[in-house]
Amino acid sequence: MPLELIFVSVVGIATLAFVLLLFSIFGKAPGDDVRARMEQYLVESEMAARAYTPPEEEEVDRDTSSRAIEEGDDDWLRETRGETSGIKKVLFNVGSLITPKGQAARIAELLAKADIPLKANEYMAIKFLLGVGLFGLLSLKNPIFGIAGGILGFYLPNLVVSLKKAQRVAAFNDQILDCLIMLSNGLKAGYSLLQAMEMVSREAPPPMSTELRRVLKENSLGMNLEDALRALNSRVESEDWDLVTTVVLIQRQVGGNLAEILDKIGHTIRQRMRIKGDIQTKTAQAKISGLLVGALPFFIGGAIFILNPKFIMKIFTFKQGPFRGWFVIVAGLIWEAIGMYIIMKIIDIEV
Repeated sequence: MPLELIFVSVVGIATLAFVLLLFSIFGKAPGDDVRARMEQYLVESEMAARAYTPPEEEEVDRDTSSRAIEEGDDDWLRETRGETSGIKKVLFNVGSLITPKGQAARIAELLAKADIPLKANEYMAIKFLLGVGLFGLLSLKNPIFGIAGGILGFYLPNLVVSLKKAQRVAAFNDQILDCLIMLSNGLKAGYSLLQAMEMVSREAPPPMSTELRRVLKENSLGMNLEDALRALNSRVESEDWDLVTTVVLIQRQVGGNLAEILDKIGHTIRQRMRIKGDIQTKTAQAKISGLLVGALPFFIGGAIFILNPKFIMKIFTFKQGPFRGWFVIVAGLIWEAIGMYIIMKIIDIEV
């Protein structure tokens, strides 16, 4: 009976942690886009400008940027004034015990870049509960499996966050050209830069619209536009957007026709994308060849195991002095990894 109770408890904890992880990533509530917590905003604002500089007088009326963030502010206020749910309290309390103090800011930055609405403590609590749940569940069958499952459960959220971040950056890069076109057209129509950014934040799809709304919100709360743009550049980690940010910052210092500059930047980015596409096309054959050559030993080993398992199992049982047959397998895997790494480095051409 106690064993069954432990089993049910472990399964419940693992299921709860997994559901919370999925909900936090895929199941945002309607007000989540404008309901970022104040700690998250502080982290995002300081990514590129750790030392805050007092806001200078802007040439553009701040009411323009305020209009871009009015929608949804009531939801955000209701959330911040309301009570935290019981589940979040549990996650926060558990996470407070296990989150290293020096790592909280770094974890918060990572979650902000992946656009996952979790605090660092909540994220660490989910990792801990998932790892403990899988450890307890698999330990009932085999302690080795339990240790492996615990490690996998603890680091699985890291993989999910990394994939989420990569997908978001890729989607952002795909929208840069359209954003530049809309910004340039808005400036040509007589809009200021903030007014043009407000228009793009309303018309563009996420994540571009979400990031521009953050810039406008930070600007309306007192941060100057230069620091807000640097913070955006740190969040998305995009080479193309880094070029756009640099150009805008220089133009605001020395002047010039920003609409014409953005058109030229768009042309440059378009050429870079074309060259990257050509490189990917020409290196695709090498990538496929490398993958096939790397996978060939595993296919051959699997085929031999199916046809004659006793023959291939001799390599695991062979002994002669200090030499063991499985040494050959380890050496082969090491050389496979080295070969794959060399091939990928050769075909990884930066533009």
